[in-house]
Amino acid sequence: MMAMNDQATPSPLGDEEMIARYKQAVERALPRVPVKNGVIEIDSVWVETSLPYDLLEAILRREDLVRPANVERIILKTRVQTQPQGEQGGSGKRRRKR
Repeated sequence: MMAMNDQATPSPLGDEEMIARYKQAVERALPRVPVKNGVIEIDSVWVETSLPYDLLEAILRREDLVRPANVERIILKTRVQTQPQGEQGGSGKRRRKR
C-alpha cells in the first residue's frame, strides 16, 4: 500500500497571499490600460484582467497599489449596464411575422 505524500496535493494559499498575487497581476496590467487625462476606469482594468468586479474594486482601493506615473486616479464606478435575467434588449417591440 502506498503512503500518502503531502507534497502531491498543493497547499491552499492564505487569503492575504492570494490577494497579494491578484494585486501583483493588476499592477502588471495597469500600464496596458488606456489613460485619459490621468484617469483610468475600472471597466478598462477589467478588460485586461477579467477579475470579478468586487475583487478588482477591492484591489484598486488599496493604498499600497503601485500605479504608473501617468495615472492620477482610478474611477471605480462601472459604466456597464446589466439587465435582469429574462429580459431581452431592444425597444420591446415584437417582430412581425412574414
